[in-house]
Amino acid sequence: MKIKNRILCLIVIMTALVNMGVDFKDYEKLKINDVASIKASDMPCEFGEGAFKTVDEFIKKTHYLDCEWVIHFDYITGEILKCKKGGKDNVALNFEDSEFDGHHVASIHNHPLDVYSPPSGNNFGILLRSFEDFELIAGFDCLWILKAVDVDMKLNMELKLYADLLLDSCQDYCKKKYGNCEKAYDVCDIMYGVLLSNYINDKNINHIQLIKKEYKP
Repeated sequence: MKIKNRILCLIVIMTALVNMGVDFKDYEKLKINDVASIKASDMPCEFGEGAFKTVDEFIKKTHYLDCEWVIHFDYITGEILKCKKGGKDNVALNFEDSEFDGHHVASIHNHPLDVYSPPSGNNFGILLRSFEDFELIAGFDCLWILKAVDVDMKLNMELKLYADLLLDSCQDYCKKKYGNCEKAYDVCDIMYGVLLSNYINDKNINHIQLIKKEYKP
């Protein structure tokens, strides 16, 4: 009986690890850096204390990395539901139908230092996922919080197209004004974020907002 219970316990543990993603163990081993992060008061009112701790730890673990990571977690409890390591400027997870039933789902992924911190056009894919209410993007010095609680295919296409065109326009403007230098990159990052936030939030659509929170020591 004891052997049978141990086998069942092992199966449960292995199943949980598979569901979280094969990279979960590597994520657990990442160093927690002593860097500025968000405060609990920066989180959406829907987030629980456990979720804040999960987000804070993710920011500190991924701060200096040159690749992207993503975790999906329950924004009430903070429980990590799935985890994946990606490439330098992209990361993606595959999902099963009803995989997150019974959970309040948010995701967070990091943008390394040489990747623009605001959401890219691809990040609006959240509008195609009925199970996910929040997508957080951890930049080098700020956190972007994208709330999108309804499925909206038309809005997804509009925002993806607008974000891609806007970024191209901001890059062209900054290169012409400053040339290929760090200042051009920094100005473009700020300009793109402000214009994208204004475009989304000025629509006054209840189910989608984009908020930027600066890290604090």
